[in-house]
Amino acid sequence: MTFKVIKSGFYSTIQDSGRFGLAHHGLSQSGVADEHAYCWANHLLGNDVNDAVLEITFGGCELLALIDTCIVVAGADLGFKVNDKSQHNWQVFAVNKGDTLTWTTPKNGVRAYLAVQDGFQTEQHFNSRSVNLREKVGSLIQVGDDLLTRPSKPCDTGKAMPAWFKLNYQEPLSLRLLASYQFDMFTEQQRHTFFGQTYKIGKASDRTGCRLEGLPIENTPATMVSEGMVYGSVEITTAGFPIILLKDAPTIGGYPKIGTVFSLDLAKLAQRQPGCEVRFEMIDIETAQKLRREFNQFFTS
Repeated sequence: MTFKVIKSGFYSTIQDSGRFGLAHHGLSQSGVADEHAYCWANHLLGNDVNDAVLEITFGGCELLALIDTCIVVAGADLGFKVNDKSQHNWQVFAVNKGDTLTWTTPKNGVRAYLAVQDGFQTEQHFNSRSVNLREKVGSLIQVGDDLLTRPSKPCDTGKAMPAWFKLNYQEPLSLRLLASYQFDMFTEQQRHTFFGQTYKIGKASDRTGCRLEGLPIENTPATMVSEGMVYGSVEITTAGFPIILLKDAPTIGGYPKIGTVFSLDLAKLAQRQPGCEVRFEMIDIETAQKLRREFNQFFTS
């Protein structure tokens, strides 16, 4: 029960919600870059919230269906087609044995997610199927690979995400920031530079970190003894530029951290292409926790 990889694409990996509680062993969280798209894809199929999907970055991917099954494609519009016929994201539809699924080039967003019933059944490492190339855990999909699935079952063909949940991946993005314990190390002028400008996403950004370009923060606090870091931490380099740590980031680092980006905003960031505009604003911990609980409850109830 498989999909055969005909073209592997620019950067296509199997991901689930990631691995947790292993940072003290040097293992990062890993997992899907866009939790919003991932959760919706599994939700529409009636999957478990942790079922593995194929994360396709920037397109160029082609798969051959070797089974009759139901799928959902969520996230970026990468020109998804079945047998050369364009298809919509964010809805359940059936594919038949022999169908060819292709993702060409980005039209809106960066990463598309292919979900299948009960998730892809790849090998688990440290209780997760998520691939992390930096840590040499798993690998990119390769031409000729068989992506294993479970036997298909009846599904609600045509079930779709309500339109008001759809996000515009091209609009400027405001990231909500939780202050870190090092926030007070930055002067009022340095904070003004950070919050008062519009940054652009740099071309060197990847699943490890999002590098932002703009006016540098001058006279940044000195680097410190390396310490633990979390997903979404915003480091300020010695050159004065922010790096937002993403799913494949190292677990320790020595740059001062001005704060941590609210997790649900990081999903939006994962779909922004280089050159997109980004700003920061503050959010308090109570509001962030409330919004996160509501998100989790929606997809687990």
